Amino acid sequence: MKLMSRTKTSNQTKHTPYPCYSMISRFLLVLTVITTTKAASRYAGAERQGRPEDPLCPRLQGPSKTLNIHIVPHTHDDVGWLKTVDQYYYGIQQAHVSLILDNVLHQLLDTSSPHNRTFTYVETAFFSRWYLSLSSAQQTSLKSLIDKKQFSFANGGWCMHDEATTHFMGMIDQTTLGHDFLKRELGVVPTVGWQIDPFGHSATQGGLMTAGMGFDALFFGRIHYVDLENRQKDGECEGLWKSSSLDGGESVFWGLSGSYRGNYGAPDGFCFDVLCDDDPLVGLEENDLQQRIEKFLKLVGEQAGRTKGGNVMLTMGSDFQEELPELLSTLCVAYVVQYSTIP
Repeated sequence: MKLMSRTKTSNQTKHTPYPCYSMISRFLLVLTVITTTKAASRYAGAERQGRPEDPLCPRLQGPSKTLNIHIVPHTHDDVGWLKTVDQYYYGIQQAHVSLILDNVLHQLLDTSSPHNRTFTYVETAFFSRWYLSLSSAQQTSLKSLIDKKQFSFANGGWCMHDEATTHFMGMIDQTTLGHDFLKRELGVVPTVGWQIDPFGHSATQGGLMTAGMGFDALFFGRIHYVDLENRQKDGECEGLWKSSSLDGGESVFWGLSGSYRGNYGAPDGFCFDVLCDDDPLVGLEENDLQQRIEKFLKLVGEQAGRTKGGNVMLTMGSDFQEELPELLSTLCVAYVVQYSTIP
């Protein structure tokens, strides 16, 4: 197994009131609806593979030093951990998966929003149970959102399998089970691997379970702290994974989630879920909002310095988040930022 650096690369936020946009523009932030995880990875690989550009993720025209920030709202719902699958699905102690999915559907269908909101989901074990409980009208609405790429799937397995103690046949079987449901019911074929929570990663995953499963990218969160520190220092938090098990020596794009910090949550100070304590942006006075924007730009600047390309991903979400509708902000936005504005 060999990880190679590469020179080109590829959650929950609160809307600021419209009057604040003029102030935000002072920091050269341009809001553009662009992408989900799927589109972001496809953009990352388009130049490398010579494929046509994704219409939801265009090459934005701007200064030579332009940083595209892909904000990806998601939730990480363990298919059994501290509770049973049923307890997680029906809701016990701030973990209510069916309510999360109900509220996501409600928010994505909200026509009062000035933007097309997006959301990424992973665990088919929960999704299949929820989908089959919907009315015909709700299923039709959801399919429309999927067609418009507002509701997208990453990984798409029955669960997010471990990589250290699992047999490769189990990894194949559970992924096939999830993909079969999505293909049969929705005509969806996931193209992005999403292994954000397993504690360690294997050659089997990089080879057999990425390109072999139709994935053109793999994102993961957990990484050894020494390796993480070295990659942050050397700007190699994204790259190409070349596994010896890949036929023909094919490489797969890989990237770290969680702003390259070894996890999969929002940047520090910008988690707006009910399970977080960070202050919301809505309702802030102009000076306070300016300070938050400056903090955001500083964090983005640090993240941009840990990779070599012009694209970074912010994973806005974590364990069983997105439960309360008033806290949902499933808008996927690209901020076009001149590097000179980032400390």
